Amino acid sequence: MPDQLGPRLRAERDRLDIEQPPMEVIAARAATLRRRRLAARTGAGALAALAAVAVTIAGLDRREGPAPIVAASDTADPAGTWSAAGIAISGLPHLPTDLPGTVRDAEFLDADRGFLLTSDCCQAWVSSTTDGGRSWHTVRSPVADRPQLVLIPGGVVVLGAGPDHPWAASADGEQWNTGNGPPGPAAALTGNSRLLALADDACGAPTGAITKTDLAPVPQQPPLTVCWRSPVRAGDGSWWVGGRTGDGRPAVAVSRDGGASWALTAFPGFPAKSSARAALLGRAVYVTIVAPQEAAATPERLLAVAASVDGGATFDAPHPTAGQATIGGDLVPLLDGRLLIVDGYGHWLVSEDGGASWVRLEGLHRTMRLARTEAGYVAYQMTDIYTAFSVDGTAWQKLDAQ
Repeated sequence: MPDQLGPRLRAERDRLDIEQPPMEVIAARAATLRRRRLAARTGAGALAALAAVAVTIAGLDRREGPAPIVAASDTADPAGTWSAAGIAISGLPHLPTDLPGTVRDAEFLDADRGFLLTSDCCQAWVSSTTDGGRSWHTVRSPVADRPQLVLIPGGVVVLGAGPDHPWAASADGEQWNTGNGPPGPAAALTGNSRLLALADDACGAPTGAITKTDLAPVPQQPPLTVCWRSPVRAGDGSWWVGGRTGDGRPAVAVSRDGGASWALTAFPGFPAKSSARAALLGRAVYVTIVAPQEAAATPERLLAVAASVDGGATFDAPHPTAGQATIGGDLVPLLDGRLLIVDGYGHWLVSEDGGASWVRLEGLHRTMRLARTEAGYVAYQMTDIYTAFSVDGTAWQKLDAQ
């Protein structure tokens, strides 16, 4: 069914608050973990001085490192809350539980049920939660190497690469149905479909979808080089992809007929090979335009934001972003009309004017990437060792998993 995040947020945002257990004596293992990650913890936000300090990003140099942040005291309540300008991060009463591998992806079906994909060089694991990330049940992934984690209605699919695309589907993360499924003939998108790339190319791979466990190309390929595919449908049921046109202009495309046709919106006047992607909230659509990366480890540079209030039928002229602004992952539209991002150096920034100007929030944990999921948003590499989830983009809860 169409994305109804806006109405769901108002009903579910309070459910994200997780009652924390009392502080217990930290075991020897936790002490060992603390010593091992002392450097990472020095990036934690100060418990004092939580007020937001507005610093414009116009003068930021893209080579600037993260601003110094005082480490939280071990004697303070480690399950405290760090907040600035209405954005709050709730902590844990201990360091996150070590799961096998490193967190690669997190997806939530609702505020309570979610899945984590972790992997190392040669193996992957899937962990599931039914309590909003307070506890996890971990199994070895039934698909080897580093599969892709894809939500389906009521469950999750891990999808492998290669011509046979091995897959496994589960509703609870414990019982799995497995099989092989090379892409079938093109099939119309339905409410149960999830867009994905049919190859490993960062930009230019054919666009397909998984519906339950059936993998197929969309009926008509979008008329652009696709670099991004929305993990959810918009409020009106439409499907969105982003990238650039054949002549290098950033562009987005939308289908309102199950992928049979796509309407293209291009944004001229930007450097060649810039690309675009969209953030959706109800009928509001916000397009971020980013410059081509100079190198794989270089943060993406945010060039402009364009907004639509009519479901993408028309867009305002893009608001250029001053200076060397960067962006880590997705833009998050907040319910109060503001926009939220993290930049390529871990700072949190908000805009009250549709992306025309941004202010930096001080006192929040350095975070490297925000990403949209079915039920809200996920923050990755929060002070290096945390992952966090938010239903609405304002209240974030650290997950007990590393």
